Amino acid sequence: MTLETISQTQSSESGLRVLHLAGSRVSEFYYNLSTIYAKEAVQPTGTICYYAAVSPDGFWQLGTSIDSLSEKMSLQEAIAKLPEVDVVVPHMFCFPGMTSFRGLFEDVLGLPVVGSPSGCTALATNKAQTRSVVSASGVRVAKAQLVRRGDTVAMEPPFIVKPNSEDNSLGVTLVWNSNEIAEALAVGFEQDETLLVEDYIPGRELRVGVVERGGKLSVLPAIEYLVSQEHPIRTVDDKLELTSEGMPSSQPKKPAAKVVCPADVEPELFEKLALAAKLTHLALGCRDYSLYDFRVHAETNEPYLLEAGLFWSFGKISMISRMLQADGQSLEEVALELWSGAARRTRVACGSLFKYA
Repeated sequence: MTLETISQTQSSESGLRVLHLAGSRVSEFYYNLSTIYAKEAVQPTGTICYYAAVSPDGFWQLGTSIDSLSEKMSLQEAIAKLPEVDVVVPHMFCFPGMTSFRGLFEDVLGLPVVGSPSGCTALATNKAQTRSVVSASGVRVAKAQLVRRGDTVAMEPPFIVKPNSEDNSLGVTLVWNSNEIAEALAVGFEQDETLLVEDYIPGRELRVGVVERGGKLSVLPAIEYLVSQEHPIRTVDDKLELTSEGMPSSQPKKPAAKVVCPADVEPELFEKLALAAKLTHLALGCRDYSLYDFRVHAETNEPYLLEAGLFWSFGKISMISRMLQADGQSLEEVALELWSGAARRTRVACGSLFKYA
């Protein structure tokens, strides 16, 4: 569909007009990852969906689906040709996508963005800063050390070495012995200039989602990743199916750490997880929804926050979507509620330049 047809469509139909923001300015890896999830986004009844995608070369494309995008154009051209929309749904996972591009569309262009604002996502993508903020609010985190090139690791194994601002387990190593430290640091520094060395917490790994509905924080059924002695942490292969070129193609069909949703969590532990998730959501200044990884210590049964993931692509393959479905809720209904709420919220807060049908 051409841009002219898009304009004709939006003028002849009524409904919530949604711009799905995809791609990556950083790498083909993150571009492919973004488009995989963007393709899966639901289209609730009463919505009209458009897509804008940026490539690693810096050029943009517009269209009515990821598979029918326009010729490439500059950012300035893309902004000028954007259809009139009510809300933006981001599907970007790279650092600029989680931060700068959200800020561009919401703070500069004045388009409401679903999910947390750019300042919040910038904080959450920095694992060390996230730890500091949430621990001050009473959320338990493991002992850790921030390491840059040339620094000496003062901690004793076992510990996890992970890039401070990377995701998808890229550059992550579980170190059991001191003779493994140098190699783990080298792997991590391939992804980031700053690494987090964090005590390894033996036990269960759980993911907890928070959704804002009706002015309240709702904690959804948890997901458990069945780690084991042979496979004690999740790796890239547990999260993504990679091509021979190392590009993401889909979620893995048979990850070593099997996914269980809903997790079998006793009420006392769920209350601890729910409280920690809510406290983290509020401490970070999250909005609409949030997602957190926890390790539950095998001996104490206490949850430790690993990191925050402030993303949801509103497709059936997304983790928060799985949690909703496990709870018997309609993904389409919740998506429409949050998207519509974001459009109204921003219009009231700063005065929208765009009509909300």
